[in-house]
Amino acid sequence: MAGHSRQVLLDLLRWNGQVDDLIAAARVIPEGELPAVVFDRSIAQAALRRVLSGEALPGDLTAWTQELHMREDVDVEPGHEDLLTQFLFEMSTPELFEPITRKLCSRWLDALRATA
Repeated sequence: MAGHSRQVLLDLLRWNGQVDDLIAAARVIPEGELPAVVFDRSIAQAALRRVLSGEALPGDLTAWTQELHMREDVDVEPGHEDLLTQFLFEMSTPELFEPITRKLCSRWLDALRATA
């Protein structure tokens, strides 16, 4: 069971599937049951590219980042905590910052690349 649960969590982290399905599957896993997975810059960049390419909608990005931001079993890449936490916060609450647009996604993609 732990192996399956870990894969479900990794699928959510890597956005391997439909966001609603990934979130529903991950919510069945009790938090703290598994070692944490790490949200890093490459994962954030891949998510932004999905929106920029039209493969995903801005609302999908919001739902995905909300779930990642709230989970206790998702850690942030060491050394980039401030940047990635800000990314998760802004993308998960566009009503507090600005709507998710192509311009915003491109700006974040540039910011994430600049820290490589």
